[in-house]
Amino acid sequence: MLTVVLSNFNHARFLPDCLEALLGQTRPADELIIIDDASADDSVAVISSFLARLPSARLLRNPLNLGCVPNMNRGLEMARGDIVYFAAADDVTYPTLFEKGMALLEAHPEAAIFSARSRIIDAFGSDKGILATPMPLTKPGFIEPSQVAHKLMRDDGWFLGQTSLFRLRFLQRAGGFPADLGAFADGYISRLLALKHGVCFSPQILAAWRRMEGGMAWSRTTNLEEEVQFIALVERKMTEAGSWFPPGYAERWKRRYIFGARRFMLVQVRRKAASAGTPAYFRALAAEALFTAWSFLKLRPWDIAAVIQRRFRYLITLDRIGKLCIVMRRSQSRRGVFDRGKSV
Repeated sequence: MLTVVLSNFNHARFLPDCLEALLGQTRPADELIIIDDASADDSVAVISSFLARLPSARLLRNPLNLGCVPNMNRGLEMARGDIVYFAAADDVTYPTLFEKGMALLEAHPEAAIFSARSRIIDAFGSDKGILATPMPLTKPGFIEPSQVAHKLMRDDGWFLGQTSLFRLRFLQRAGGFPADLGAFADGYISRLLALKHGVCFSPQILAAWRRMEGGMAWSRTTNLEEEVQFIALVERKMTEAGSWFPPGYAERWKRRYIFGARRFMLVQVRRKAASAGTPAYFRALAAEALFTAWSFLKLRPWDIAAVIQRRFRYLITLDRIGKLCIVMRRSQSRRGVFDRGKSV
């Protein structure tokens, strides 16, 4: 059985896309638990309008706002499925996510997680490209724990919440999601479970992540004090986990995170500079490029080969997708049919 836990707070405008995508899965969920976290908008009305089309769904309404991670843990306690997917109300699943994830997990019962790649969309649903995460395999398969450790040290985590399916019993044994880690709760527990049990991965793009200003991860990277406290907390969690995390991994994760946060801030500076005119934009662009290169060499020198290889893989993948799209367009144009709503 597959259980989907959907947590929502004030995302009425995104819920139709999210729920339609769940309805459109080629392998439907056996159970859908929707938790509304005391929304003040029309979320409940939107969800209620879908309930007749979702026979496996039930709606729970929190009288007080609890937060995303506590709701995920509440759904975990209630889930009856062997596999659990935690949906975000502002993200979109592609039609074969559950079908492909369940098939791979059934083929590898020792695996704790399935995950795949994702695209980025903005608040209006516009496509912003592929999320450039590490790609540990070039075709769907299983990664055993020892290889997970090697790949984490070499290029870090590839786990994405919007494409991850968890095996219920392993997640429950680990105590669920650590609420004190906020937006990184699923990232941390995914790494831990992968190191303990191994994981399934597909390089296919099976969901879309809606990147917006003001989210949990966004606010942390723009607040230096919160960032320092967060890094210390994650390092402590990894230390307390004992020997599961490879020696030296916590330090590598820390340096990668700091690099990512600094680069994120530079990107925001460059975007704001665009409103000040062309000269200001290009100055910010040059500063971003120089500081990014300097920071990478200072913080992540061991990652140079892995990042180059990753970029090369992405170029190959994009080239293949582009060629496939051309072939599909030509074939469909000959039949006089082309559905712009479909994506590869």
